[in-house]
Amino acid sequence: MKLKDVIISEANGEFVAVSVGGSFNGMLKLNSTAAFIAEAMQEETTVEAIADKVCESYEVERDIAVKSIEAVVEEFRKVGLIAE
Repeated sequence: MKLKDVIISEANGEFVAVSVGGSFNGMLKLNSTAAFIAEAMQEETTVEAIADKVCESYEVERDIAVKSIEAVVEEFRKVGLIAE
C-alpha cells in the first residue's frame, strides 16, 4: 500500500496531508503519529514494515503500534488517499 498524490507538510509543529491530484481533493490535519505513518507510506509498504519503524522510533508495544497503524490506514482509505 502507498499514499497517492499526497504531500505531507509541517508548519509550526502541525502536520497536514495535502492532495496534489487523485480522488481526494483537500487537506487533512494529522497528529504526529499519523504524519509518521503517512511519511512511511510515501513508498510502497506494509502495516508490518511501518510497525517496525514505529517500534524503532517510539517506546510502544508492537500490538498497540499495529492497531494504531491499521486505524490510521483505514482513515486514509476512507478518504481515498491510498493507492492499492
